[in-house]
Amino acid sequence: MTGFALHSLAVLHAVTAAAADTTAKNANGAEGLLVFLVLAVAVVFLLRSMTKRLKKVDKINFDDQPADANKTSKPRTPRP
Repeated sequence: MTGFALHSLAVLHAVTAAAADTTAKNANGAEGLLVFLVLAVAVVFLLRSMTKRLKKVDKINFDDQPADANKTSKPRTPRP
């Protein structure tokens, strides 16, 4: 009778250990997926922000500035 009880405990332990490993692996996969999705959403928002800023830069016309911009500006006066 004792041998049967020990064998049953060993089988029960093996089954719960296997179930715990499967649950841990599934949890790690879910956490990884969650992190991936958060990073993907962050990249989308960063790309949207970057394109808005690049459109503003495209509107600036650099040809309107004089070629000798440094020479036409007033010289700096030293601070006392």
